[in-house]
Amino acid sequence: MNLRKITPLYELSKKDIEHIRSIKEDMLKFKDDFVNDFYNYMDKKFDFSERIEKEKFEVHKDKLKVWYDRFFNADFTNEYFTFLINASQKHVDLKIEETAINVMFSFLRRWFHEKIFLILSDDYKRKEVLISVHKAIDMNAMIMNMAYHDEQIKKFTSIFSLREMVISFSERFMFFMNSLLVLILVILTINATILFFTELVDAYTHSSGKLLITALGSLLILWVLIELLHTEIQLLKGGKFKISVFIGVALIAFIRDLLILTLKHEVTGSGTIFVLASIFILGLIYWLVARMEKMDNVKRSVR
Repeated sequence: MNLRKITPLYELSKKDIEHIRSIKEDMLKFKDDFVNDFYNYMDKKFDFSERIEKEKFEVHKDKLKVWYDRFFNADFTNEYFTFLINASQKHVDLKIEETAINVMFSFLRRWFHEKIFLILSDDYKRKEVLISVHKAIDMNAMIMNMAYHDEQIKKFTSIFSLREMVISFSERFMFFMNSLLVLILVILTINATILFFTELVDAYTHSSGKLLITALGSLLILWVLIELLHTEIQLLKGGKFKISVFIGVALIAFIRDLLILTLKHEVTGSGTIFVLASIFILGLIYWLVARMEKMDNVKRSVR
């Protein structure tokens, strides 16, 4: 918080200071009324007297009287700003909500407004004083709100730091595991490719139907690995996780089993029915999931 920039920020001029000081004597007559009205109002809104211990409540009341005097002294120096900052820190310690601070300033703005109307009869003079007082109130409210936020952040900094450290470690670990998985999939894909071409060459060399079936099975495995590799790469790039790919993997595995059972003439009634039923159910699930993912992508593109 740069205290030197606060007064110029609200354009609080020497003339404004003079306006506030000009009503000091009259406003100090109402100090006790202000304190009583203030706590009566805050009690109705936030149960101040019940929520704050008696000793701390009396200290709070004394500090309010001090602030009232200093406000109309209009000596807005670093010492005054430090007083406001300490007051805000005490409000955090007393567990007074930020909403209550805003309500405080709303109340005193209206209260000061009313008293100034009683004190000053000249419309032009009253307008000048009111503008100056409102500037000072706004400045006070900003300092106390900023100090309140700073104090809250200090209290929770250790928790946030730990949270950020855990999240950062988890994200790095997840990136490492995904990278490792991509590397493994690359190695498996290369091996599957070599295996497929080896079996394909053997099938043509020996004119063996069984070797051709095995090669077709290896081709399906290769396709599955390529799909998984593509999915992992998209995840590393920040893409969305697609469940349909993994359902597709299971579907391809059953199709491969059916192909092998059929071409090897090892068809059994219960085994074939189980494989066919699995393919049908997985195919239906795959279609529904893929459709939902497609609709989701369309919605995202529209946004």
